[in-house]
Amino acid sequence: MARPFDLTDPKEVTERLAKARAGAKVGAKVGGLLPHPAGRVVGATLGGISGFILGDQETVFPIDMIAIPAYQAYMLNGTPSFQIFIKEGEVLTQVQQTDAQEALEVLEESPQPKKKQRLSKWNRYVKKKSNHIRFKSGKNKGKLDLKKMAKVGGFGKKKGGRK
Repeated sequence: MARPFDLTDPKEVTERLAKARAGAKVGAKVGGLLPHPAGRVVGATLGGISGFILGDQETVFPIDMIAIPAYQAYMLNGTPSFQIFIKEGEVLTQVQQTDAQEALEVLEESPQPKKKQRLSKWNRYVKKKSNHIRFKSGKNKGKLDLKKMAKVGGFGKKKGGRK
């Protein structure tokens, strides 16, 4: 159970909103892995809500409790494999990263910026303003005359060819 927070304290509200924003980012990335197109939106919404509600990163137990393994939670009769007794006022904090947090770290590390493909000789030639030759008149007046540019730049000659 997360501790109640004071909405009149601006510092605490700011912290909660920051954690909600971080939760939304995590939720969006994890939701983006889902095949459904709305996965990112749903993930961001759920992450934001959980970041806001559970934003204090610790749980203070209000009463004495007994914890059992989650896979044995359905047991009504019998004894679980082990039990943990929790005293009132003890604090539960996260020590080990969850699987979702570890997966998010892997996602953040993997995307590397793609290298830009090098321009061809022709593209580099056309890019330089000093090489531009424009039509002086006619319907194409002001446009680049690529045919003349190719001849002047040495691009008009075919290499090889069939014999």
